[in-house]
Amino acid sequence: MPHPTRKDRQAIKKAQRRNRAHAAGAVVGVDAGKFKHSLVVRPKGGMDSRPFTFPVTRDGFEQAEAYILSHAGGIVPEEILVGIEFAGIYGQTLAHALHARGFKIVSVPPAFTKAAKKISHGKRLKTDEKDAESITALVGDGHFQEFPFLKSVYTGLRQLVSARERLTKLRGGAVTRLKSTLQITWPEFEAIFDDLEAKTAVAVLRTFPGPAEFLAARKASVIRVLQKASRGHLGEETYQQLREGATRSVALPGSLTALKSEVDLLLGQIAFYTEQIKTLEAAMKEAMEPLPEAQAVLSIPGVAPVSAAIFLGSIGDPKAYQSSRQILALAGLTLVEDSSGTRVGAVRISKEGRPLMRRLAFMLGLVAIRKNGIYRKEFEGLVSRMGGKKKPAIIAVGRKLLRLMYSVARAERAYTPEPPSRERKIAA
Repeated sequence: MPHPTRKDRQAIKKAQRRNRAHAAGAVVGVDAGKFKHSLVVRPKGGMDSRPFTFPVTRDGFEQAEAYILSHAGGIVPEEILVGIEFAGIYGQTLAHALHARGFKIVSVPPAFTKAAKKISHGKRLKTDEKDAESITALVGDGHFQEFPFLKSVYTGLRQLVSARERLTKLRGGAVTRLKSTLQITWPEFEAIFDDLEAKTAVAVLRTFPGPAEFLAARKASVIRVLQKASRGHLGEETYQQLREGATRSVALPGSLTALKSEVDLLLGQIAFYTEQIKTLEAAMKEAMEPLPEAQAVLSIPGVAPVSAAIFLGSIGDPKAYQSSRQILALAGLTLVEDSSGTRVGAVRISKEGRPLMRRLAFMLGLVAIRKNGIYRKEFEGLVSRMGGKKKPAIIAVGRKLLRLMYSVARAERAYTPEPPSRERKIAA
């Protein structure tokens, strides 16, 4: 019997989801929001219920359960399939509450609902009630994804990863604002210190927030600040660059008086976010310690603890997946093609997944293609076959790394340059 192709496996999974939906005694579609959720119940062979809106409270969840059971035709929760369109973190509490009561929970991606509304309603409608109707129809036809209920250790790790990502964005926003402010108060500064988060750049700006303060200071005082912050790496040469920039500065006259406090405030914000990120990273390392799969991932050259935490926090239990392709789909790194008739479209990544995992794969790819990286030779071969294009080659290496991380994590084994199967053949 021939081995099933990737398209065959996809068709089998679609059929399994569709059969699961048709076998359910009732399906429920839930549109999740911050303060309230809306749901519609479709009993098997019956008509859809009216949309029911309830608050995100314990009483609201109990009302929702009672409404579902009253419109499901007298069947037990274990025979009811509930599909939820999660709005970020909203809907997570309802999913766990219903799951604890025996309901079967699945996830409906927002992209599915957006496409379905144009078909079912003929126009783009945006109401919670209409969305709940569309979600119910999608669940009934088998258009949903599995929702992973994580163990507490993975749940905590995922929350830490999400919190770190939010703080990273806030710090990036503060750095961008600082750059904008310096374009008015001291435009030449960034040309000398391209990294405004570096200790020396921060020390100089805190002591001399503008060209006037810098020029008014004694040379010895400035050099002392430079040497102390840089641990002796910077001194006379950097001072001369700063002095020339301050002397010929095109800063707006009088701008420093109004924006001096903002520069200091932004520097404080950046330092605060940086310290919080370090605290979260320490907590992430601590949360991974009892996980054998974490030690396996960390054995891969170039994979740091934060990278391992992001990977495991994003996927949860590696044993909950059947293949590495599911990991690539979660990251939005599966290959898709847009072709029609005689037109053959280019193959590209889907980008229908978690952006944080895609960034992780790209950054790990950059590490793996260095001179002594584990995929340096593969990268050179890919660049040669791709006509010198490096970015697609880096993405391909990132895909290989995610597959490798999943493989060692699922098997809970340390990384080896040769696959275990090949090592066993060599030993035999």
